Amino acid sequence: MDLRHLKYFVAVAEERSFTRAAERLHISQPPLIRQIQQLEEEIGQALIDREARPLHLTEAGRFFYARAVRLLEQFHETIAMTWRIAQTDKRLVLGFAASTMYGALPHIVRMFRATQPHTELVLLERTSVQQI
Repeated sequence: MDLRHLKYFVAVAEERSFTRAAERLHISQPPLIRQIQQLEEEIGQALIDREARPLHLTEAGRFFYARAVRLLEQFHETIAMTWRIAQTDKRLVLGFAASTMYGALPHIVRMFRATQPHTELVLLERTSVQQI
C-alpha cells in the first residue's frame, strides 16, 4: 500500500462515484477501480459497497476513510514543515520584558521580519531578572 492508494480511496469516498473521482484525480476510471480493488485485497475487506448508487462505504470503509484522511493530512503537514525548516537559515531567540510590547518592540519585530524573512524569530517574554 502506498499514498496513492490512500489518495485514490479518499477521492472515491468523497465523490461517491468512480467516474467523478477519476475526473478529480485526472486519471481514467479503469486504473482507479483496479487500485481500489488492490487496496481492498491487501486489507482483506471490502471498503466500498459497489451495489449502491451513489457508492457507499462499508463500515470498514468508513473507518479506513477517517484514518486515511488523517494520514494524508499528516503527510502534507510533514512536507510543509520540512520545507519551512529547510528555508530557515537562522534562528534568533529574543527575550523581552512585557513593558516593551507598548514601545518599540512591535516596530522592531516588523522591520526584522521584513529584512530577514528566512530567519526564524522566537520571542520569549521574561522578567528583567530572568533575562539576566
